[in-house]
Amino acid sequence: MQLTDRVVLITGGRRVGGQLALDLADRGAHLALTYFQSEAAVSQTAEACRSRGVQAATFAADLRDPQQTDEVVYRVVETFGRIDVLINLTSIYTRTPFDTLVPTDFQEQIAANLTAPYWMAVAVAKQMRQQPPIDGLQGKIIHFTDWAVDRPYRDHLPYLVAKGGLVTLTKALAVELAPTIMVNAIAPGTIEPPPGTTDEHLERIRQSAALERIGSPADVNRAVLYLLEGTDFVTGEILRIDGGRFLGPVHQTSADRA
Repeated sequence: MQLTDRVVLITGGRRVGGQLALDLADRGAHLALTYFQSEAAVSQTAEACRSRGVQAATFAADLRDPQQTDEVVYRVVETFGRIDVLINLTSIYTRTPFDTLVPTDFQEQIAANLTAPYWMAVAVAKQMRQQPPIDGLQGKIIHFTDWAVDRPYRDHLPYLVAKGGLVTLTKALAVELAPTIMVNAIAPGTIEPPPGTTDEHLERIRQSAALERIGSPADVNRAVLYLLEGTDFVTGEILRIDGGRFLGPVHQTSADRA
């Protein structure tokens, strides 16, 4: 897919998504950016995109509500005329130790990390299917899941359940929307550590990955660009960008595990 003059909708694009929006603007794409609570940061990103000579607009919405999701899609199409790419970045990450779990933990994680991207993907895909194809394509959708759905850790049960559902959504949508809409997912490891992460914790993360380092937003964004402009022959794929963390420490021996 050539990105020049294509319309890209990014949800939840505040940190990693902000730089991704700029990378896409540099390639001539027009940007539609949604936000829930981060109006200032997202508006700043939109202004930076416009300074690169492309169109960019922001849209406020609580994407957990399918009515608001439909309204956003309508407003984006009203503004830009079509949607060529959806990048579903919206997510929350909350520690929920097993012994303290309450029903709202599950409800909140499912709503933000599965329900919101589900409704957005469905609404955008319906719009894409109404659009005339360009070079045989009606669009591309990229979700963001988590490397740990393949190697779970403790204290994040509802979060991992939701992200696992997003993996299934990616594969099922790829089947539903083939052959003219491609659906893939990025499964990043630690890219930007949450605020308050200690140096000791960061070192444990480094040592837990085969490559013994922490990635950068650029690592993730290059993977997104590959799925968008580097190939039109990948769908239903979950691309891990985790430095081999899912493999575990490669220098560990059977004696270390004893």
